[in-house]
Amino acid sequence: MTCLNRVIILVVVLLCIFVHSGSLYAEELTVIGYNVESGGAQSNAVGQRISHIDGCDVWGLSEVQNASWAQQFEDAAEQGEGPNANFERVIGTTGGADKLLIIYDNKRFEKINDFELTHINVGGRVRAPLVAHLRERDSGQEFLFMVNHLYRSRSGQRHLQARMLNQWARQQTLPIIAVGDYNFDWDVEDGDTDHDEGYDEMIGGGIFTWVRPPPPLKKTHCSTRFNSVLDFVFVAGDAKGWGGTSEILVAPGDCPDDNQTSDHRPVKAVFQLPNGAPQPTADAERLQEVLERLRQLEEEVRQLRELVEELTGE
Repeated sequence: MTCLNRVIILVVVLLCIFVHSGSLYAEELTVIGYNVESGGAQSNAVGQRISHIDGCDVWGLSEVQNASWAQQFEDAAEQGEGPNANFERVIGTTGGADKLLIIYDNKRFEKINDFELTHINVGGRVRAPLVAHLRERDSGQEFLFMVNHLYRSRSGQRHLQARMLNQWARQQTLPIIAVGDYNFDWDVEDGDTDHDEGYDEMIGGGIFTWVRPPPPLKKTHCSTRFNSVLDFVFVAGDAKGWGGTSEILVAPGDCPDDNQTSDHRPVKAVFQLPNGAPQPTADAERLQEVLERLRQLEEEVRQLRELVEELTGE
């Protein structure tokens, strides 16, 4: 093998690495669910908490008091990501002063559609699940991001909501990430045997899977009566294969809460989002040019060798 051939093989290997690196390394997707306690917190204090959390791509907030709160929280999400960040929001129409809100990175994701599942607003007295159909601009990967806040005071209605969410997810073809305050009262110490049956309705048939934080669990609600997890991140469809991990975000002095801060803790989840079909990078294109030039040089060398052999009679 000539030295030139070795160079060509090396360049081909490098080219493959550059071109296909997008498929070897998935992009991280970070989401956060957070009940911001309308009526029991100040939006400025909650916004400050949001702005101190960086790296979040999509937020799902519950108990958002009004459009003014929604604007503050969108601004706070942008502050956490730097001066060039551009987030957009989708606010639900139901729930009165306890609305649902989705905030997403508009630079990274395109919103295809948004909608509310009004039939799951049982009795029309609480909050219809809010869904955003998002597509990552670079890869084209699409998914449904949902935020929920299920009944607290009426367990039968809550269980029905969970069952209806399960039925709805069975009919979907896109990956689903569902965050929110589900009020499933998963006991921090003995949750596997001590939790609300709405959880079982939610995961029935393996449709939804809880992206469960590692032990030891911490309560997500600053209650002095209960030591439980109320806030969850669930996945369905292909999102179950995205290697999700989650964490309950604890801040110094966040429990017990006061009339400034929320009585819930944010729950963060990180996924390995498939990249889809990778696009050639500028470096890969330059390598292709180099490869083509090397092929031309190889042809010139071959012709020179033939000429030398003809002149020398070898």
